[in-house]
Amino acid sequence: MMFYAICFLFLVSHILVCEGRQGCQNGWVTSDDSCYLFADEIKLDWTEATHFCASHGGSHVATIENEAELLFLEDQCKRLFKQGTSRDHWFWLGATDDEVEGVWVWYTDHSRLSDGYTNWYPGQPETGDKNNQDCACLWGPISYTWHDCHCELKSHFICEQSTSEQEIIG
Repeated sequence: MMFYAICFLFLVSHILVCEGRQGCQNGWVTSDDSCYLFADEIKLDWTEATHFCASHGGSHVATIENEAELLFLEDQCKRLFKQGTSRDHWFWLGATDDEVEGVWVWYTDHSRLSDGYTNWYPGQPETGDKNNQDCACLWGPISYTWHDCHCELKSHFICEQSTSEQEIIG
């Protein structure tokens, strides 16, 4: 009888936990409280990528808040590109210093990157009017560290959306 009571409690607790979680749309991958869409088959410039994400469920280009999130995204990117670290394997991030050179912010809420987690490659981001690299990217050729890149370049990108904002389809 005790065995059945334990099984029942486990089942009820599992159902309650699952009801509290939202899933992701088909093609999206979940981690913690976010859903991610890895646009590994198309390339857009940074502005086009922000519009693409916004038109797909109101999501945004990924913002990385901590090391666990970075490691998850890095792992997913490596799975997509198993052939190594081609110069072609990089993804836009949702950070820019377009408004004020050298002041990097997440475009979603304008919070400064310097106030939170970052993973810039040594010497990055480069500053100065001549480099004109105003958009952050997750650079595959160097262990998916962050780099400042020319916003006009075409790249893969990652859309992110909170699981509570996802509309489940299919």
